[in-house]
Amino acid sequence: TAVIEYARVEKCGQRGRGGRYCMHLHQCGQCPTCAFRGNAIENSHQGGITVHGTHSSTVEENILWDTRGVGLYVEDGNEMNNTFARNVIVCTTAEECAVSTSFSEAVFASGIYMLGMSNDLIENRVAHWQNTIFTPGSFDPQGKGMAWGKVCTLHSPFGKIKGQVTHGGARFGLYLDNQYPRNVERDENGFVSDWASCD
Repeated sequence: TAVIEYARVEKCGQRGRGGRYCMHLHQCGQCPTCAFRGNAIENSHQGGITVHGTHSSTVEENILWDTRGVGLYVEDGNEMNNTFARNVIVCTTAEECAVSTSFSEAVFASGIYMLGMSNDLIENRVAHWQNTIFTPGSFDPQGKGMAWGKVCTLHSPFGKIKGQVTHGGARFGLYLDNQYPRNVERDENGFVSDWASCD
């Protein structure tokens, strides 16, 4: 299990280097006891909070300020059943946070960058990003990292999206990039178990 609550983290991350994030749930598998709650992350690079190869975790009531490149990042495409609730993700200006990362160009800098679409976004507040919420399914249609070739991100079903408030996006508020959700049959790690369900 991994729990970080009510901590302050600043000047963290390392731009352009994969895996160098401020807070990172890394390959925890099914982890309903994993939680990042009530934290403040500010003036960082390469993102604030990353959920990677982890399922059923909770990321809630965190405040992210000027987390350049990305605020919340769902990494490989197999992540599912995570709850992102009541987080505040703000940049001073969209230009301030529009920097390239190890996984994306500056034009795609996003408050929430979610390759694993089967997660819940509940009452988050996102402001002043290039894209406030971006789901880049067509960028990595076969997933990334350990999920590569084991997922079909274009057709992953969405989780619940409710009560989001986004504004000040230099490009898009909600950018659902070529997403065509289906009832994809997957195992407990989010890997496709029946490839016919992706057709």
